[in-house]
Amino acid sequence: MKKLLFLLPSLLFCGLTMYGQSVKFSDLIYFTSLNSREVYDILRQGKAFRQDYLEDVNGQELEYFKNINAKPNSEKIVVGHFTKLYNGTILRTVTYTSTESKNIISMISQAKRYGLELKFQGVDPYNNIYLFDSSFYHVSIYLRRDQASGLVEIKQREYLEAE
Repeated sequence: MKKLLFLLPSLLFCGLTMYGQSVKFSDLIYFTSLNSREVYDILRQGKAFRQDYLEDVNGQELEYFKNINAKPNSEKIVVGHFTKLYNGTILRTVTYTSTESKNIISMISQAKRYGLELKFQGVDPYNNIYLFDSSFYHVSIYLRRDQASGLVEIKQREYLEAE
Protein backbone atom coordinates (compact mmCIF):
# COMPACT_ATOMS: atom_id res chain seq x y z
CA MET A 1 0.00 0.00 0.00
CA LYS A 2 2.84 2.40 0.86
CA LYS A 3 4.45 1.69 -2.50
CA LEU A 4 1.21 2.55 -4.27
CA LEU A 5 0.91 5.83 -2.38
CA PHE A 6 4.44 6.75 -3.46
CA LEU A 7 4.06 5.49 -7.02
CA LEU A 8 0.83 7.32 -7.82
CA PRO A 9 2.10 10.87 -7.09
CA SER A 10 5.38 10.08 -8.84
CA LEU A 11 3.57 9.03 -12.01
CA LEU A 12 1.35 12.08 -11.83
CA PHE A 13 4.37 14.39 -11.47
CA CYS A 14 6.18 12.74 -14.38
CA GLY A 15 3.06 13.01 -16.51
CA LEU A 16 2.76 16.72 -15.81
CA THR A 17 6.39 17.45 -16.62
CA MET A 18 6.55 15.41 -19.83
CA TYR A 19 6.58 17.41 -23.01
CA GLY A 20 6.29 16.25 -26.59
CA GLN A 21 6.92 17.81 -29.92
CA SER A 22 3.73 19.34 -31.33
CA VAL A 23 4.37 18.58 -35.00
CA LYS A 24 6.16 15.87 -36.95
CA PHE A 25 8.52 16.26 -39.89
CA SER A 26 6.04 14.49 -42.17
CA ASP A 27 3.39 17.09 -41.20
CA LEU A 28 5.71 19.90 -42.27
CA ILE A 29 6.36 18.14 -45.58
CA TYR A 30 2.59 17.80 -46.07
CA PHE A 31 2.08 21.51 -45.33
CA THR A 32 4.24 22.42 -48.36
CA SER A 33 1.53 21.03 -50.61
CA LEU A 34 -1.22 23.15 -49.01
CA ASN A 35 -2.17 26.80 -49.16
CA SER A 36 -2.17 28.91 -45.99
CA ARG A 37 -5.90 28.50 -45.36
CA GLU A 38 -5.66 24.70 -45.50
CA VAL A 39 -2.69 24.71 -43.10
CA TYR A 40 -4.65 27.00 -40.77
CA ASP A 41 -7.60 24.58 -40.76
CA ILE A 42 -5.38 21.57 -40.01
CA LEU A 43 -3.46 23.28 -37.21
CA ARG A 44 -6.70 24.57 -35.67
CA GLN A 45 -8.19 21.07 -35.68
CA GLY A 46 -5.04 19.66 -34.04
CA LYS A 47 -5.37 22.14 -31.16
CA ALA A 48 -1.59 22.27 -30.69
CA PHE A 49 -1.01 25.56 -32.56
CA ARG A 50 -2.87 28.82 -32.90
CA GLN A 51 -2.48 31.64 -35.35
CA ASP A 52 -0.15 34.31 -33.99
CA TYR A 53 -0.25 36.98 -36.71
CA LEU A 54 -0.17 37.71 -40.46
CA GLU A 55 2.50 39.72 -42.24
CA ASP A 56 2.71 40.94 -45.82
CA VAL A 57 6.24 40.53 -47.20
CA ASN A 58 6.84 41.44 -50.85
CA GLY A 59 3.22 40.71 -51.76
CA GLN A 60 3.19 37.33 -49.98
CA GLU A 61 0.98 36.95 -46.93
CA LEU A 62 2.99 35.02 -44.34
CA GLU A 63 1.02 33.35 -41.60
CA TYR A 64 2.67 32.70 -38.23
CA PHE A 65 1.52 30.02 -35.82
CA LYS A 66 2.76 29.26 -32.29
CA ASN A 67 2.18 26.24 -30.12
CA ILE A 68 -0.16 26.39 -27.15
CA ASN A 69 0.68 23.10 -25.42
CA ALA A 70 2.84 22.35 -22.39
CA LYS A 71 5.52 24.91 -23.25
CA PRO A 72 3.72 27.73 -25.08
CA ASN A 73 5.66 29.70 -27.68
CA SER A 74 8.46 27.14 -27.81
CA GLU A 75 7.52 26.08 -31.35
CA LYS A 76 6.51 28.23 -34.32
CA ILE A 77 5.46 27.50 -37.90
CA VAL A 78 5.48 29.99 -40.77
CA VAL A 79 3.61 29.32 -44.02
CA GLY A 80 2.75 31.46 -47.03
CA HIS A 81 6.17 31.99 -48.61
CA PHE A 82 6.29 30.71 -52.18
CA THR A 83 8.02 30.95 -55.53
CA LYS A 84 5.91 31.08 -58.67
CA LEU A 85 7.47 29.44 -61.72
CA TYR A 86 7.11 30.61 -65.33
CA ASN A 87 4.50 27.88 -65.97
CA GLY A 88 2.33 28.96 -63.02
CA THR A 89 3.46 26.22 -60.62
CA ILE A 90 3.75 27.39 -57.03
CA LEU A 91 6.60 26.02 -54.90
CA ARG A 92 5.90 26.58 -51.21
CA THR A 93 8.21 26.95 -48.22
CA VAL A 94 7.38 25.98 -44.63
CA THR A 95 9.53 27.11 -41.71
CA TYR A 96 9.53 25.56 -38.23
CA THR A 97 11.44 26.99 -35.27
CA SER A 98 11.82 25.66 -31.76
CA THR A 99 13.50 26.86 -28.59
CA GLU A 100 13.88 23.21 -27.57
CA SER A 101 16.99 21.65 -29.11
CA LYS A 102 15.56 18.15 -28.64
CA ASN A 103 12.79 19.04 -31.11
CA ILE A 104 15.32 20.02 -33.77
CA ILE A 105 17.42 16.90 -33.10
CA SER A 106 14.23 14.87 -33.48
CA MET A 107 13.54 16.62 -36.82
CA ILE A 108 17.02 15.64 -38.04
CA SER A 109 16.40 11.97 -37.30
CA GLN A 110 12.88 12.15 -38.78
CA ALA A 111 14.31 13.67 -41.99
CA LYS A 112 16.73 10.73 -42.26
CA ARG A 113 13.91 8.23 -41.67
CA TYR A 114 11.79 10.04 -44.26
CA GLY A 115 14.37 8.99 -46.84
CA LEU A 116 15.96 12.34 -47.55
CA GLU A 117 19.64 12.23 -48.43
CA LEU A 118 21.99 14.18 -46.17
CA LYS A 119 23.94 16.30 -48.68
CA PHE A 120 25.90 18.45 -46.25
CA GLN A 121 26.68 18.52 -42.55
CA GLY A 122 28.83 21.32 -41.17
CA VAL A 123 29.09 24.26 -38.83
CA ASP A 124 29.33 28.01 -38.96
CA PRO A 125 30.12 30.30 -36.02
CA TYR A 126 26.54 30.01 -34.71
CA ASN A 127 24.91 26.84 -36.04
CA ASN A 128 25.29 23.17 -36.79
CA ILE A 129 23.97 22.88 -40.35
CA TYR A 130 22.26 19.89 -41.97
CA LEU A 131 21.14 20.04 -45.60
CA PHE A 132 18.90 17.28 -46.96
CA ASP A 133 17.67 16.77 -50.52
CA SER A 134 15.28 14.66 -52.52
CA SER A 135 13.67 15.01 -55.92
CA PHE A 136 10.81 16.99 -54.36
CA TYR A 137 12.23 18.86 -51.33
CA HIS A 138 15.24 20.76 -50.10
CA VAL A 139 15.45 20.79 -46.30
CA SER A 140 17.77 23.03 -44.29
CA ILE A 141 18.10 22.39 -40.56
CA TYR A 142 20.03 24.74 -38.31
CA LEU A 143 20.70 23.83 -34.68
CA ARG A 144 22.31 26.56 -32.59
CA ARG A 145 25.74 25.51 -31.36
CA ASP A 146 24.75 26.55 -27.84
CA GLN A 147 21.74 24.17 -28.16
CA ALA A 148 19.36 27.07 -27.39
CA SER A 149 17.13 26.80 -30.48
CA GLY A 150 16.88 25.69 -34.06
CA LEU A 151 15.16 26.08 -37.40
CA VAL A 152 13.85 23.72 -40.07
CA GLU A 153 13.11 25.12 -43.53
CA ILE A 154 11.41 22.91 -46.11
CA LYS A 155 11.24 24.10 -49.72
CA GLN A 156 9.45 22.36 -52.53
CA ARG A 157 11.64 21.75 -55.55
CA GLU A 158 10.72 21.86 -59.20
CA TYR A 159 10.39 18.30 -60.41
CA LEU A 160 11.75 17.84 -63.89
CA GLU A 161 10.26 14.87 -65.69
CA ALA A 162 12.50 12.76 -67.91
CA GLU A 163 11.42 12.82 -71.52
